[in-house]
Amino acid sequence: MRNIILLSLCLGLVACSANPQRLYQEQVVNASTPLAKTPQEALRNTSAQPMQIAPGWRPEQWKITAQEPRLLINGTPSNYRVFSVDLKAGKPFQIKVNSWCVNACLGFSKYVLAPYLILLNDESKVVGQGFGQVRGIVGVIDQDLTGQVDRDGTYYLIVAADNRNPGKQVLIDNVMVVGSSVPANGPRIQVGMGSYPFGSVAPFLVAPQ
Repeated sequence: MRNIILLSLCLGLVACSANPQRLYQEQVVNASTPLAKTPQEALRNTSAQPMQIAPGWRPEQWKITAQEPRLLINGTPSNYRVFSVDLKAGKPFQIKVNSWCVNACLGFSKYVLAPYLILLNDESKVVGQGFGQVRGIVGVIDQDLTGQVDRDGTYYLIVAADNRNPGKQVLIDNVMVVGSSVPANGPRIQVGMGSYPFGSVAPFLVAPQ
């Protein structure tokens, strides 16, 4: 009985420490990192990392933590990183941002940083932004930004956590239980992932211009 109580307390502590709403309030809203009110100000508050181009099946990941600067997304503070990429006028581009499940998807609740994307030109003018449809599977999701630019130049992609509703479910996937003897075509269980204030992301240009 004592062991059961101790196990319950441990599980409760783990659940509280991983609670997205609590983390958002404690580490994002109350942080001391710079808080930009506009995307233009966000560019000035940090340096840009060159974006990967067609990196293959294993793109490099970048962590978004409570130590990164913050940007107001529709009035909501969100930690972010900035990436630079050269684009050519009139040529379609596709930028993909992968985001991985936190803590290797361990535990009962699965969480992932849902990326909010803002693309600016070399004059800091916003040329594209938004939170599109999330795609992927439990473990990794991706967000796309596609279009064309009207002039050659270096562009800047802000990748921020979409913290408008921490914990909100962003993806449901049908998966098989690990170690299950159920046939591959047998019934599966639905597993969802909720939004998280922090995570690992990998932005990259899908193909060279």
